Amino acid sequence: MKYFIVILLNILLTNLLAAQIFNFDFDFKREIKPSIRLDYGIDYSVFRQTNKDNLTSSLYSFGIDLGSATSQDFYPIETPIKYIFKKEFHMARAEKQLYNENLSANSFWGIGASYLIHCNEIEHTNISSIFVIGPVDLEGAGYKFTPNMGLKLLTGKNITWYWIDHTNVVYPEFPEEEPIYNNYADISYLGSAVRFGRKYHSEVAFQVVKGVSICGSARRMVVFPRTIFWKWVGSDLIFAIGGGVLDSFTDEIKKSSPYLYPVVDFILKTGLNYGITELQKKKMNWPFNTAAPLMIDQYKVGLQFEF
Repeated sequence: MKYFIVILLNILLTNLLAAQIFNFDFDFKREIKPSIRLDYGIDYSVFRQTNKDNLTSSLYSFGIDLGSATSQDFYPIETPIKYIFKKEFHMARAEKQLYNENLSANSFWGIGASYLIHCNEIEHTNISSIFVIGPVDLEGAGYKFTPNMGLKLLTGKNITWYWIDHTNVVYPEFPEEEPIYNNYADISYLGSAVRFGRKYHSEVAFQVVKGVSICGSARRMVVFPRTIFWKWVGSDLIFAIGGGVLDSFTDEIKKSSPYLYPVVDFILKTGLNYGITELQKKKMNWPFNTAAPLMIDQYKVGLQFEF
């Protein structure tokens, strides 16, 4: 219950910063379709420890997401509401105009789970497997080549829970004679409890026919050794402010150069997520003095089915 309240407060505080009160996008030619997403990939766990070099280890992963995909015609942000003074105030809302029927705004919302299995041939870690579950919230823009074919560029950041299963490591009697053990990635400090963290996501999806898309994605998962509420909220607020500033900038691009907007928005938001996780490598709640997290980089291919 404690973690549930903490998460709700964090989501509320961060989302308020980016709220657009007069955003009426939801009522304009929007399609919502139930969706299933299946993916497979190879993951590279990145260990950041004060007394060790950066180490990598491979894992195979299988995942499924259940939720709804949305798509709507692409148009600019609504012009400001105009007030006409006679005997009283009247609000006149400007008519929306499409930029181009070949552009679209897209999103996916649901819940996702994946299972990571450690590769036997790699001996640099004591991870056996990791089970991951959490909400999935992706959004972005794209190009429509035909009514049933197009390209979607999506990004997102979500909270996630991790169950990490450890293997028993038998160290040699004289580890100095075995160089591999000198930089062994010991993550026993994470323990066997469920761990909380974040997942940052960038995806390119190509819709080949109606209802079927081929997806390629890069994700970075950040596993927190522990949760310190105020430092966690403070760190997220700093990143939310940066995200709000970036949203304002890309909104201007949307109005001035709509054809460039999907690509520029995707690149900038991917760069922001990458920059955030780079800052978190040594301090999980940057800039506060906190422990280093476990980071897992994922590269996946998959299919999305819309019904």
